[in-house]
Amino acid sequence: MLLRNCRFIVTQNEKREILENKDILIENGKILEIGNNLSKKDEVVDCSDKIIIPGLINSHTHAAMNLLRGVSDDKNLQEWLNEDIWPREAKINGELCYQGTLLATAEMLLTGTTCFNDMYFHTGDVARAAEKSGMKCFLGQVMHDFFDEDKTDDEVKNAEKEITKIVDLKNERIKPAITPHSVETCSDELLIKSKELANKYNLLLHMHLSETEKEVNDCLKNRGKRPLILLDNLGLIKNKFIGAHGIHFNEEEINLLNKNNSFIIYNPCSNAKLASGICPARELNYLCIGTDSVASNNNLNLFEEMKFGVLLQRVKYNDVGAMSTQRIFDSATIEGARALGIEKETGSIEIGKKADLVLIDKNNIFLNPNHNIISNLVYSFNGTVSDVMINGNFSVRNKEIVNFDLGELIEKVENFRELF
Repeated sequence: MLLRNCRFIVTQNEKREILENKDILIENGKILEIGNNLSKKDEVVDCSDKIIIPGLINSHTHAAMNLLRGVSDDKNLQEWLNEDIWPREAKINGELCYQGTLLATAEMLLTGTTCFNDMYFHTGDVARAAEKSGMKCFLGQVMHDFFDEDKTDDEVKNAEKEITKIVDLKNERIKPAITPHSVETCSDELLIKSKELANKYNLLLHMHLSETEKEVNDCLKNRGKRPLILLDNLGLIKNKFIGAHGIHFNEEEINLLNKNNSFIIYNPCSNAKLASGICPARELNYLCIGTDSVASNNNLNLFEEMKFGVLLQRVKYNDVGAMSTQRIFDSATIEGARALGIEKETGSIEIGKKADLVLIDKNNIFLNPNHNIISNLVYSFNGTVSDVMINGNFSVRNKEIVNFDLGELIEKVENFRELF
């Protein structure tokens, strides 16, 4: 395939180059060449009115919770979970997880996301939905034993069973991860076993971390340490660790994260909605971004997340230099890929990388006049993309989902409302 005469290519390469009027030649799912007047292939796409960006990476999701959009909008995290979310989640079976995740993939694709990092239940069914959508993802079966030692081994065995389901798909787009829920819900023994499981299979370890003041205070009271220090003492942050939220850190913890090259996932909209606080993203050397679920966000639009993310940092530090548009855009592209360990494959538009590309209409009203592309994408754009390509295959074409009937899915999901 040849993407001909791309008006702008936002490469996100090391120099953060923005190329103009170049062709992108794609072969076997990879970017073979970028240049002028490249040879014609079987399919030629005129991109003279397109801005091409790398596919966005949503680093923290609970995709199946798309079924719960709007069920609880005015409570803090503990009330939200205990009163409204966990009782409803108890009704979600594998088939509902499949349908909810499929709905989430449509929302992500239509707003330019090509890869997501998910933590939920019935992971094999989540994987089926991801496979159908064409998206890339990391999927973890959430684990929590609520400090009941009789449940610890069962949680680990169940997670390992779900890993096997994902591996058995033999789909290189879909990778397993290890996802203990948080220090609030996991005993030391479960956290240690999670680390051992991640090491055994050489997998990413992804968990919620220091999301609320209550979490930190309870950890100090009950375990004598702040959450991150506890995890460090147990050996969890030494390897492929990625922590979601990361709001309530002290200086010692920030230095520890930076020293260990540990990524924190910034979730600005969810954290603001639940009044959990603002992540000290300015001070973190390793930052990616996520939406969390639509039950707490209430959408999966990373363009909105990026804008909110910059603005919150400026409010937190009372400093317009607290975060730049380039840094937040990095967090959704190349830094997101680096956090997940796939930066050699995706996250930027470079020769040899997979063709994970998003095409945006240059003439979109939110992108004009075009004094600064990155500024427009972060501050102005509403997220409505025209085309999305993953491994060189279109998952969105002319603003329509390619791999399944979205209208039929919406009708089916609407019928689930009475369950919740």
